[in-house]
Amino acid sequence: MDRITKDVLNERVRNVNRRLNPGKTPVEFDRYVLTQGRNGATALDEYRREGTKMVCLRTITVGTKREVAEFLHAMMVGIDLAREDV
Repeated sequence: MDRITKDVLNERVRNVNRRLNPGKTPVEFDRYVLTQGRNGATALDEYRREGTKMVCLRTITVGTKREVAEFLHAMMVGIDLAREDV
């Protein structure tokens, strides 16, 4: 099993955010997710940009780095499946 590092989490966050905001640069993202440490765990939060402010809409999940990385992977797959022509 590969070790999950903060770099792995950050790359998965970038991938999810690119899928949520196709064709936009990070400065232009309307909604996005971020990870952060919280009480010894890793949290995945959803944010919305309101002007120059970042507003946290909700905490999506909290767990180990591996659990959050797997959740981010599932988000990527779900977004891709939702966009595919059936």
